[in-house]
Amino acid sequence: MNGSELDSVEKLLDDSIVYINQRNPQKAGELLERVLEIRTKEFGEDALSVGLTFYYIGNVLRMEERFDEALEKLNRALAILMKESGENHAYIVNTYELLGRVFLQQGNYEKAEEMCRKVVDLQGGFHAQESNLMDLSQNLALSLQMQGKFSEAIKIQKVVLVKLLQIHGEDHPDVVLVYIAIAGLLKGQKRLDDAHQMLDKSIEICYRLQELGDDFDTVNLVRALRTKAGLLEEQGNMEGSTEMLHKVTMVQKESLGEMHPSTAEAYEKLAVAYAKREMQEDGINALNKALEFRQTVLGEDHPDTKKVVGFLIMLNREKIAKALRLQGLALNAKGDSAMAIRLFHEALDVYKEIYTAHPKMATVYESIATVKVEQGLLEDGIAASAEALKIRRKMQGDDDTDTKGRMEAHRSLLKRLLENRNEMRELR
Repeated sequence: MNGSELDSVEKLLDDSIVYINQRNPQKAGELLERVLEIRTKEFGEDALSVGLTFYYIGNVLRMEERFDEALEKLNRALAILMKESGENHAYIVNTYELLGRVFLQQGNYEKAEEMCRKVVDLQGGFHAQESNLMDLSQNLALSLQMQGKFSEAIKIQKVVLVKLLQIHGEDHPDVVLVYIAIAGLLKGQKRLDDAHQMLDKSIEICYRLQELGDDFDTVNLVRALRTKAGLLEEQGNMEGSTEMLHKVTMVQKESLGEMHPSTAEAYEKLAVAYAKREMQEDGINALNKALEFRQTVLGEDHPDTKKVVGFLIMLNREKIAKALRLQGLALNAKGDSAMAIRLFHEALDVYKEIYTAHPKMATVYESIATVKVEQGLLEDGIAASAEALKIRRKMQGDDDTDTKGRMEAHRSLLKRLLENRNEMRELR
């Protein structure tokens, strides 16, 4: 290869790296195919430089999610590199690691684990790792997690944690990431209290790093807070979950400003949490913040803007329906049961504009059932109770606590009706 051809290959490689950094793998791949053609012609199919080019092309194909083609190129790279340099060559290790990433993205977690373990063995275990410690350990732990091997994954993460603490001490972003990862694995084992402890540690470190102010990245804090919010919601602690999501929103607002997509997303997630707690007014306020960004930056006709508008309409209608039901309960307590029933039906009409079936509709039917029974209209009460039960069974399932409660109440009403009818027969 003469000087001009060498310069040409170097230029193609440099340009391909630029395109990769610009997230344009297709263009990078075109340049690398040209490099492969030149190198194969000049050095032959089994040359080390050809093997390296196959490696580069495999990585580009991985970025394009063309996994089968990526595997084919990487295996060709591996065969050439093994033949030319032996198993301990740096690019052999890199190729195994990249194969692991491809298998992980492809969903072949068993093969991903095999490749990751190969890299660990070749590099002398996690204790010898520093440069790619996080990437490799997280890929291996994820491959184990997706196979349900939570204990093994936790063991890997704890080994990595010890190594990170030795290198950086506790106040480091990588330590935070490992604590969050361990929390996720503990959650998979249903060890929720232990998971909370890991998350609390990660959040504590994030706040310390924030106080230090040295290159603090809020991404880890947001991830930890959101993970804790999800865990609290899973435990039925919606108040605690909402509190975490409110903290996320404040972090995003302070670090990125109001007019940022991540801040808008945080407001939207917070609004969902408020809606689940039937705090429609707070939800509407949060959504209006998100809508301001969507309308200003994306425009009125953007799908994301329309989605927020739709959610706002729903929350406003829920707010109206909730107010009607509460007003009906208040009137019934004052003895105006007829007006209470009317307001309950108006609430149902509002809910039917946004839902075909929803537990909130069941709640209104249950209120109707209660008032009808108090009025002495037992059969009307049973009909309303049946509607409530049908919705709860459909939306929440037979094993849900609310469904079981409604089943018991409905049986009690049916029993009462049967007793009344028996009494009537005896009187006759």
